[in-house]
This record gives sequence, structure tokens and C-alpha cells, in this order.
Amino acid sequence: MEMWELVQNEQAQLGESPSWNEVNQVLYWIDSKKGRLYIYNPKNNEQRKIEINEQIGCVVPRGELEVVIAAKSGIYSVHLIDETKKLINNPNRDPENIFNDGKCDPRGRFWVGTMNGLDAYKFSGELFCIDRRDRSISTKLHSIGCSNGITWSPDFTIMYYIDTLAFEIAAFDYNIETAEISNRSVVVKIPDEYKLPDGMSGDTEGMLWVSHWDAGIICRWNPHTGNLLDSIQLPAPRVTSCVFGGEKLNELYVTSAREGLSKEQLEAYPSSGGLFRIKLNVQGLRTYSFI
Repeated sequence: MEMWELVQNEQAQLGESPSWNEVNQVLYWIDSKKGRLYIYNPKNNEQRKIEINEQIGCVVPRGELEVVIAAKSGIYSVHLIDETKKLINNPNRDPENIFNDGKCDPRGRFWVGTMNGLDAYKFSGELFCIDRRDRSISTKLHSIGCSNGITWSPDFTIMYYIDTLAFEIAAFDYNIETAEISNRSVVVKIPDEYKLPDGMSGDTEGMLWVSHWDAGIICRWNPHTGNLLDSIQLPAPRVTSCVFGGEKLNELYVTSAREGLSKEQLEAYPSSGGLFRIKLNVQGLRTYSFI
């Protein structure tokens, strides 16, 4: 396992939702609060941005030239060349709720959650699933504090899910054909010293990589035993999410935030808000597209 590297010192207010496009080998990520979409090309270390002009919760690929974003006003497709956006749907009916983390399953369905933007402890968040074919929406979970990381087991029979305010990783039996979830269980209880579980990705060995807000670490958890297998400390207290990328899917990209940090913390951790990369000796699961 190698040392982390800072690949983009963007100083994002709330860097989030790294998403790998395996077709053109680029990484998408966002500054949620500033409403910015970033396209990072690791081959030349260049990055461009698209101003969305409203808060964004997450981004997922849609083929080679588009992405799908969950913005304050709805779910949109964004064309990466002309930067136009088109509304797909808006499942959010609570004016206080905002979209947060999301991810596509292997069938191209878009799973995306919400949280109360004024007070997460109202537990008014929901988890939605948007079908790629007819854009129909089904509500899968209610009464969520802060909807966050989503990933699946390598055989796609289990969906893992994080409600940050529950301080745990939940597992559901997953029917890949119908997108039904059932038989909820808790597979990891997060100890206090690891603070808040945020974004999450899975690897081909079935282990879970979780970003821990306020702890500044990425942890590798075993969902079969609940045990911590490894952890990587980063020079940013508020790491937010992670995704596997690179040609071999063995590079973990990690986003981070500056939001809420004191002047003293920002002086101590000037890389906060940056995009990090860690080369690993394990292979991650691929990122699926909304198709």
C-alpha cells in the first residue's frame, strides 16, 4: 500500500462524489456547496470545471459525453461538451430536503438519497431508485438522517448503505432484477474514534472502503465480521467519499472538504478540499453508468 498523493489542490468547500468513467478514463467529482462539476484527467493531470449554479449532491457517469447529477432542483443530465442540462425527474417533495450521495447499480438504475438541509436530526431523508428505462421512481427508505455511501457486494446480492447519523453500515438482500431490498441487518458498528461514516466503495474481495468525516481517515471494513482491516490517514480532517479508478481499478480517489473547519485547522491542514489518490494492492469494483 503506497502513500497518498494530492492530485488536485482545489480547496473545495465540500468536495464530494468521486465517480470514475472507465470508458474515457476520467474522474468526475463535485464541490457540492459551490455547485461545481469537475472533470479530472489523470493522464495529463488536467482538470476542467462546469458551473451548475446550484447545490449538487452527487454525480454519476452517463455514457462518454454526459453525466447525471442530483441538484437542488432535481435530477439532471449534463452534456460535457456544450454544458447544457436536461431535467430527468425530481423525486424530492420535501422543500427542506437536499440530495446527497448516490450511485448506479449494474443495471444502470440510479440510487440517490436525501437529507434535511436545515436540520439532519429531523430524519426526513429518503432513499430513491430511478429506473434508467422509463425514469420511474420508487422510494426505498424513509426517516433517514443523512443518506450517504452506497455500494454492492461483488456478486450484487447485497446492497450496503450508510446513514451517517446511524453510525453504522447496513446491509440489505438485493434483487438485481427487480431492485428490491429486504432483510436489513447491521454489518459494521462504527466506533466513536472513527467519527462519522460518509461515502463508501467496495472492492473485489467484498470489503468496504469508507471515508470518515472528522477523523481524516479511509477505513477498510470487513462486512462479514465487522472488523477493521486497515486505515489510511489523510492530511484533511473532513474526507467525504472515495471511488476506485485507474486502468486496473487499483487507485482510490478520495474527496475532502474545508467546510466547517476553523482557521487553525485550515492552517494545519492546507490540503483540505483537495482530491487525493492512493495506489492500493487490491482492485475495486467498477463504477456503473446511468444508461
